[in-house]
Amino acid sequence: MPSVRLRLRGQLAESNAIGGEVFEVPEEVTLETFLLEHGLGARHFVVILNNTVGPNRATVLKDGDLVAVYPQMAGG
Repeated sequence: MPSVRLRLRGQLAESNAIGGEVFEVPEEVTLETFLLEHGLGARHFVVILNNTVGPNRATVLKDGDLVAVYPQMAGG
């Protein structure tokens, strides 16, 4: 089974205990499925997969992948 590290940033890290953990995921699991399973499927999060901002959520996760999720920021 592939192992994927999940890092949460900003307010997500403060309010969620799962950030920084390594998860074993089934073969052929997509980024979208992984995010949904951890309550992070909302489109207002900024998702980074292995240093790629806004990756295709249909991407199949591989062993050693790093998924970072940030709350979206707005300013004025």
